[in-house]
Amino acid sequence: QRQKNVGYAAAAELLRLFNSVPGFEAVFGSVAQPLQVLLETFQRWRLDNVRYLVDETIREVRELNNRVGALSSSQKEFIENEWPRLVLDAVAKAQQARARDRVARLAKVLGHAYTYGDQLGADSAEEMLRIALGLDERDVRVLIWLCDGLREKYVPSAGMVDHESANNFWGSVDSHGYTRNLGNPILPSELSVAVVLSCCAKLQAFGLVVQVLPNLYRSE
Repeated sequence: QRQKNVGYAAAAELLRLFNSVPGFEAVFGSVAQPLQVLLETFQRWRLDNVRYLVDETIREVRELNNRVGALSSSQKEFIENEWPRLVLDAVAKAQQARARDRVARLAKVLGHAYTYGDQLGADSAEEMLRIALGLDERDVRVLIWLCDGLREKYVPSAGMVDHESANNFWGSVDSHGYTRNLGNPILPSELSVAVVLSCCAKLQAFGLVVQVLPNLYRSE
């Protein structure tokens, strides 16, 4: 009951906002009980996101289980002790998400944590839930592009790509997003150089990429 009262108080303030913004005056003000309708609308949006999270998580877990097979004792221990808390964290985040693709990414993290959480740790999974909610589709496309382009140069012991390989990769991209040597498009489709660089800056803020200094002594 206390939670419901707080919800009504918040809904009243939001209703005041909608009634003051051009174009929204009649959205909730024309119904018989605008506060009730507004509160129910927000609750329905949150519940829809949670349902979608659950559906996607079930699908992810089943798909990964089919690939991995029987669970080890350490996996079972992680699932019993840590995974339910990660689920609660994901549920809270899903209720705040606007776009469904972000909810789907939360489900991917949960599915991965269910299968490999005993190796990566709960803290790592929790951090990935935070990142999954903060990235948009363009950010993910750029991250996939970087991973695909530099995967062969990744050094596991260092946890990164060496500076020279990173310079070679970026040096092959001209201002139009084409490689000098092969002449094929290399940037993600429909993304400009400026957008890609902006996404890289965001990815760096999340600790997913690291900017390297250009090699000023290259002969080309």
